[in-house]
Amino acid sequence: MLNRRGEWQIRSGFGLQTRLLTKKTARQLLTYNVRVNGLRSVIYCYGLSASRYIEYVGALCFLLQSLNQDRTILDLGCGHSILPTLLQTLGARAIAVDSNKNALKWQVKKSKELAGELVDVVLADIRCLPFRDASIPKVSCISSIEHVPSEGDVEAASEMGRILKGNGLCVITVPMSSNNRSHVKNHWAADIPMLLQRLFRPCLPTVLMKFNVDRTCHYFERFFSQEDINQRIVRPTRCVKKDYFTLKSGNLVKFVHQTLVPTGVLTLLEFLIARFLVVSKQIREADAIILKLEKARWK
Repeated sequence: MLNRRGEWQIRSGFGLQTRLLTKKTARQLLTYNVRVNGLRSVIYCYGLSASRYIEYVGALCFLLQSLNQDRTILDLGCGHSILPTLLQTLGARAIAVDSNKNALKWQVKKSKELAGELVDVVLADIRCLPFRDASIPKVSCISSIEHVPSEGDVEAASEMGRILKGNGLCVITVPMSSNNRSHVKNHWAADIPMLLQRLFRPCLPTVLMKFNVDRTCHYFERFFSQEDINQRIVRPTRCVKKDYFTLKSGNLVKFVHQTLVPTGVLTLLEFLIARFLVVSKQIREADAIILKLEKARWK
């Protein structure tokens, strides 16, 4: 994914025909995360969990293949993600959207430091986007829509479809349920091993906030069945599913995250785990899915 000048690039046809995450691309993402968050990210991964390696590379593959046609990419629910500034460094015009003012201030600061120009930011709820109908060529929503409670995911998906131009592209990633039924996790300590909860319970929420992880009483995460992905995500966008791939972690990875170390904490551990995630077209028993949706020109 590097050209001769040492810059990132997406090769035509890059995807499941080759291994999606190579050693080189994994190192590039790790190095970029250190550039963004400093040397402290060598210990704590600041959002670059194992699954994000796959999600970010997949999103870049889908979003940047036709970058010369229109450079604008709207990143919804960006939070403190490295994706908006990464898109900038790759030649895109990124617009970062979030309902958190502090996250947007952080995005502006980092864009100036890394790309030399300020990223465009918009303070908004993804359920009610302040953009005209059919005005945005590309949208990314990486592991964000599942955190919108109640029917918010459906409303957000509908908004994405509304603002997309004809032939516009939308990339959405969501976690999948391990069975055929969707379920929700809404406890602030979800997926944190019980031993750590017992040891650090009084101060754990404060510690998490220091690392830009919001685990308040309003925490919400939906895990989607295949049927609900179609009903709650794809259909409301009024788009066609042009491509997708899934990722799956094995029993060893799940044991580590469920009993020893929470996902997204230790940088080098997540870096190593990312190389063992299985990327395929298999929906059954998948842990997450990366969707490439396209809006018909006449819609």
